[in-house]
Amino acid sequence: MRARTGGLLACAAVSAGEQERPEDHEVKRLARARFGRHAPRYLWSRTHAGGEELARMIELARPTGDERLLDVATGAGHTALAFAPHVREVVALDLAPAMLQTAGRHLRARGAARVRLLAGDAEAMPLAASTLDLVVCRYAAHHFPRPERFLAEVARVLRPGGRLVVFDNMTPEDDLIDAFINRLETWRDPSHVRSRRCSEWGLLLREAGLEVEAMDPLVRRTYDFSDWTARQAMPAAEREALERWLMTAPPACAREVRLRVEDGHVHALTVTFGTFAARRPA
Repeated sequence: MRARTGGLLACAAVSAGEQERPEDHEVKRLARARFGRHAPRYLWSRTHAGGEELARMIELARPTGDERLLDVATGAGHTALAFAPHVREVVALDLAPAMLQTAGRHLRARGAARVRLLAGDAEAMPLAASTLDLVVCRYAAHHFPRPERFLAEVARVLRPGGRLVVFDNMTPEDDLIDAFINRLETWRDPSHVRSRRCSEWGLLLREAGLEVEAMDPLVRRTYDFSDWTARQAMPAAEREALERWLMTAPPACAREVRLRVEDGHVHALTVTFGTFAARRPA
């Protein structure tokens, strides 16, 4: 495994759209700092290390063994590791240098020789146009301030006929529940931008010139509340305030997240996720 890309993948990105907004820069600065600080937690996270969505993502990507694949926001490298046996080469991109260091150690330990590490922004990828066959992104798109720029970059770096597969936090098509879930996620992790609806992603994909191939039904994951908040190292006072807020949730919202309260404390809740695939027209 090498720490830098070469050949076709070494070219500088063409920035998508207008200049980055100050608020977008701040979100990315926060994400870089927070995920860099907590990188080891994601290496050992069972949620990120496994999951049936990995098999589904591979199924939707349809690799034949000869593809160049980009894993956007690779984190500790779990998704890159899952795809590495199925493609010719994986480029693992992340905004946080500490995450890339963690991913590098993890991938070396697992013998993933065909994975290259690359520091970069999902909304301005340091990659040449039309040089990739597959792009995947798992547990990350809710952190992107401008998903339209992310998708424009995907459309740029994919070859005609290339595919994008995404698995991410998503919300139902309900305004009250949408607002509640995003408030919950932002409270736990201030670098969270927005969990989007399937309808939003569908519109954004079409606007980027990508053809939707699959939009799977939402699935639920149950989390232990203590573990879920500890992953972002929430201070005790903030965790307790979030817990009190959850216990006063509107009934529809409490039902949606399947809030489990025992002995006056939140023990568990569920988070909804979705998977979609799209293709750059040939």
